[in-house]
Amino acid sequence: MKLETLDIAIAGAGMGGLSLGAMLAARGAKVTVYDQMTAPQPVGSGFVLQPTGQAVLSAMGLLDEAGARGAKIFRMHGRLAGQNGEAGRTVLEIGYGKDRQGQDGHGIAIQRVALFDILLKAATDAGVRFETSSRAVEVMPGERPVICLEGGRKAPAADLVIDAMGAGSPIGHDPAKELGYGALWATVPWPVEAPAEDTFHPNELEQRYERATRMAGVLPVGTAGEGAAPMATFFWSLRNRDIDRWRAEGRQAWIEAVAKLWPEAARFAEIAEPVHARYRHHTRKPVAGRNVLRIGDAWHATSPQLGQGANMALLDAASLVTALMRSKTREEAIRLHLSQRQMHIRLYQLLSLVLTPYYQSDSRILPLLRDLMIAPVTRMPVIRGLVSRLVTGDVLDPIGRIGILRS
Repeated sequence: MKLETLDIAIAGAGMGGLSLGAMLAARGAKVTVYDQMTAPQPVGSGFVLQPTGQAVLSAMGLLDEAGARGAKIFRMHGRLAGQNGEAGRTVLEIGYGKDRQGQDGHGIAIQRVALFDILLKAATDAGVRFETSSRAVEVMPGERPVICLEGGRKAPAADLVIDAMGAGSPIGHDPAKELGYGALWATVPWPVEAPAEDTFHPNELEQRYERATRMAGVLPVGTAGEGAAPMATFFWSLRNRDIDRWRAEGRQAWIEAVAKLWPEAARFAEIAEPVHARYRHHTRKPVAGRNVLRIGDAWHATSPQLGQGANMALLDAASLVTALMRSKTREEAIRLHLSQRQMHIRLYQLLSLVLTPYYQSDSRILPLLRDLMIAPVTRMPVIRGLVSRLVTGDVLDPIGRIGILRS
């Protein structure tokens, strides 16, 4: 199919919507992105671009820029909270191993605003049109589907409509049930003085646990742009039902709780301006009607425990582009796209559903099993390699199934 003949409407200017728009427009499609914001802007803190997400950015010619802004991550290291503020034993240690070229594999931890800016520029340069202050509330499917906007307006008909509005998308489905635990997230200055360098590693995601009810993490995420200071993402797990009590108790009580769990991290709580994030777990039908598709969290949302959210959205976008390029009709392209993505998505949705309670839940038994059984097993060479592939998102070879094409 010639992409030059397609008119694509995308609801949502997140990572999936922007990357899809940029790739389609770069190949000649007419693309319009509708977003509820008054101007396109990112939502959220930092995250890790896994090798799967990196492969998509490489195909778009954007990986070097993302790498220059982000921080290389070679290991994820989690320890129990010990006595008197000391670190307890290691219960999570995952490295990246070697990539397919025999080089040291790694993730790229990056601020969401940094990757957003990169993708927004790529989309704008490719000719994507943006309609801001335009919240999609429903879609009328058909041969030429139409996005219905808040206030009774309707967008022009398109050949394909893409729902990239995330887990809370209002298009064509009931709201998903929230998970019991969310998290407080904050972007804070990365400590560069000598004592901090001895405390926090610049190439690791570090975490502390108290059973599964409390978890804190520190992730170096590089710079927002050229000349900007290096930053870190600090996160703190929290039951959603406890957020009002957390606010009522005040900052000092939180700082003291952080200091008790992880004394060295209390400095982050002291300067943080945290945002409370809630999570959902769902796998919805990817086809929302004739010529209407969902990508990213609008299709498949999970907790952040496996760190795959943004990477999955990038894979969905790349898959749809390659399917459209290789197919003669839209119907054929949709079938090919689903065959390329569904197995990988189902696996990671299942793994997330099973593993999340070991790290965020009120259970006393599951974290005990995690610490006494799962952690030692993952240190075995064969299992360690499998877990590494799991974290990188490479299980079932999603990149090979998509066959990503370079711009």
